[in-house]
Amino acid sequence: MLAMIAFIIKLIIGGAASYIIPSVSKKSISEKEHLKILCVGIFSTSLFSITYAIDSQAPYILSASALVFIGFLSFRLSESMKLDEKILLFGCVLIGLNIGFGYILQGIILSFLVYYIISNRADLFTLLYENKDDSSEEDIN
Repeated sequence: MLAMIAFIIKLIIGGAASYIIPSVSKKSISEKEHLKILCVGIFSTSLFSITYAIDSQAPYILSASALVFIGFLSFRLSESMKLDEKILLFGCVLIGLNIGFGYILQGIILSFLVYYIISNRADLFTLLYENKDDSSEEDIN
C-alpha cells in the first residue's frame, strides 16, 4: 500500500512538472504539442517508477529497455516540433526519469534548469557561437 501511495505522489509531481514547465516557458505553444509533452512526461514517470518497483535490487535491464522505448517514442513525437518544444519534450522525459526513480528533488532542480535553458536560449547559443568563432580564429593564427 505504501508503494502505491509513493507511485501516486510520483505521478502527481511528474505530471505537474510536465504541465507547468511548457506552460510557463513558452506562451505560444499549441495545445497539441503541450498535450504531447504532458503525456510523454507522465508516461516516462510511470514507466520508470514501475520498472524500479518491479526490480529494485538491480533495475538496470528493465530501465534500459524502458529508456530505449521512451527515446524512440519521444523522437517520433518530436519530428514536427520546433526546437523549443523539442527541448521541453526531452527535458520533461529526463525529469520524468528522475522522478520515476524517486529522485524528486533532482527532478525539481532539472525543472528549473529546463526553464532557464528555454528562457535564455538565445543568450546561451550566442555564447556557444562566439566561443566557436574564437577557436576558429585561434586556429588561423
